[in-house]
Amino acid sequence: MASDNKASKFNAFLDTKYIPLDNKIKLAIFIALLVVPIGLFYFLVYTKNVQQIDNLNKQKATLQAEIAKAKKAAAELDKMKAAKMETEELFKKTATVLPKEKEIPGLLTSISDLGKRAGLEFNQFKPGGEIPKDFYAEIPVDIQIKGPYHNLGYFLDKVSKLERIVTVDNINISSPKKEGNEMILSSNCRLTTYRYTGIQQAQPQKGKPGRR
Repeated sequence: MASDNKASKFNAFLDTKYIPLDNKIKLAIFIALLVVPIGLFYFLVYTKNVQQIDNLNKQKATLQAEIAKAKKAAAELDKMKAAKMETEELFKKTATVLPKEKEIPGLLTSISDLGKRAGLEFNQFKPGGEIPKDFYAEIPVDIQIKGPYHNLGYFLDKVSKLERIVTVDNINISSPKKEGNEMILSSNCRLTTYRYTGIQQAQPQKGKPGRR
């Protein structure tokens, strides 16, 4: 066998070059000469490389986690940009239907003109004080009008179709009187228009429980 041949040559080398030794000592020296280089290689080279490989794998895992996190953040950023664009579009539409303060007088004049063109007589046209709400304010207008029934319906229909938001409520009709072929009615109602403010109303703070 090859190992036996190597051992025999090694024994002969020791016997000829050095003092003849016992076979057990020779075997121990032979094994030591084989094991020591392997041990040195394991502790000085292999173990060091294994540690480096382990460190590299940990760095790789960390980088992969950071990349995944960055991709998720990029996706969230795209969603935020899309949401921002939707909000801006909604704001533009809101700015159209909710006039600013300087446009309110013109809107009220338009409503008054609609009533006059409908053949209605205004006995009262009284804008009230603003009522603050979240991001907008309500502007009530109490009106008293007199005119034919169909003309009143025509006026209210035109008001509801204005580009600006105007709601009508508290409609009361009284004193019907026939004049010619028309039924003349007296009516009072409240028109409510809205102004954009962009101001959120402060929420009432909850009272702290008292100490006993």
